[in-house]
Amino acid sequence: MNALVNSIGMVGNSIIIAMSAALLFLGADWLVQGGSRLAKQFGVKPLIVGLSIVAFGTSMPEFVVSLIANVWQDSSTIAIGNIIGSNVTNIGLILGLSGLIFPITLHFSRIYKGLLFLFAISLLLYVLSLDGAITRWEGLSMVLILLAYVLYLYWHPQEVPDNEITPELGTYRNNILLVVVGSVALSFGAWLFVKSAVWIADEFNISKMVIGLTIVAVGTSLPELATSLVAAFRKHGEISVGNIIGSNIFNILFIMGGVGFIKPLSVMETMTVEGQSVQIFPHTQYIIMMIFGLVLIPLGLRHRIGRLTGTILVSGYIAFYIYLFFGSVG
Repeated sequence: MNALVNSIGMVGNSIIIAMSAALLFLGADWLVQGGSRLAKQFGVKPLIVGLSIVAFGTSMPEFVVSLIANVWQDSSTIAIGNIIGSNVTNIGLILGLSGLIFPITLHFSRIYKGLLFLFAISLLLYVLSLDGAITRWEGLSMVLILLAYVLYLYWHPQEVPDNEITPELGTYRNNILLVVVGSVALSFGAWLFVKSAVWIADEFNISKMVIGLTIVAVGTSLPELATSLVAAFRKHGEISVGNIIGSNIFNILFIMGGVGFIKPLSVMETMTVEGQSVQIFPHTQYIIMMIFGLVLIPLGLRHRIGRLTGTILVSGYIAFYIYLFFGSVG
């Protein structure tokens, strides 16, 4: 009887997760569309729209889910897993699939600064996390670093990929409606997503870190997946890569920093070892995230992400999943 109840609960929560993931995707899309059009109607330069509304909008699923997990659900490890898992998903799954669809040609001179910056802040995040938490001051410092980075890009527009923001402006009323409905869809979808993810973790005794690294990470990465795959289909490879690099940077500085500033973020995972609960720091997950970031440097030097490279990236991502479910989380 218990097995039947668990099966029904699993199916129900899986449906809810799928529905809430759709709400996250649609909410982010509506928010970006409405916000971008409103900004352009008020005369904001396209570069500023791309660096602010579009960049923040595509990162909102990760931010809202992580915020709800940390503040209202007291599940900070889901938030940490979401950020690390999203960064690994962006490179391994999304960029790998983009390369499989159509080989991507890269100009290393245009992306190497972003790659080095991504590795630097990944290392910074690891160092700040070693004491077991991201404090408010550490979160604030990461947000300030992000602001400085955005200002740098504004002063060096040649390093910002063209995100092809739609020229259709629509009406003020419709754009405001898109922003409001998008925000509501994001918030409600994130709440449902976290509730179902926590239920699955508790019911089946799965680590919340693993849930965050897998189910939650994939669900919140849907906007990046859509953007990169569309860019690959249209043979705009640099948009794909630029989107991934920018998203990973925002995930670390905006999401980890912002959520940590609102409420200090514990990065320790509670595990049961020989009948006793112990706190474990997820060294391996941080290192894997940095390795996936470093992989982009030799790929950039080759000036190409072809189908073989795409296959390797996706295979590495699958291996990461296998490790999570069959290896230890320490």
